[in-house]
Amino acid sequence: MGYFSKCCAKTHMPVVVEARNIPRLNQVVALLPDGRKIEGSYDGYGRVGGVELHQDWDGVKFILREWYEGEGYEDVGKSGDELAQGYFMSKDFLHYCLLKGPFKNRAAYTRTFKKLAGW
Repeated sequence: MGYFSKCCAKTHMPVVVEARNIPRLNQVVALLPDGRKIEGSYDGYGRVGGVELHQDWDGVKFILREWYEGEGYEDVGKSGDELAQGYFMSKDFLHYCLLKGPFKNRAAYTRTFKKLAGW
């Protein structure tokens, strides 16, 4: 299985894998349905800070650490799948994310991704 990722539940920005070397888009707080909170770097293979999240993957919610303000699992919406699997997006899209900040909603993320992703 290759890379896979989600978007931030608050900002709809992509959570990128460690290999992209972009800490602002890689450091996350993972909120799990059972109330656990795991903080760290997302490796691209279902692990945050070395903790395996595969069995909770469908329900896990990622929040980029920079945007985390103590929310619990029920306080934020769903983390949608990251369209480029956390890795395979263009520099233009990543540059946009870093400069423009959060997306208004999932649809805005999707539109911008399709426009700039280079696919």
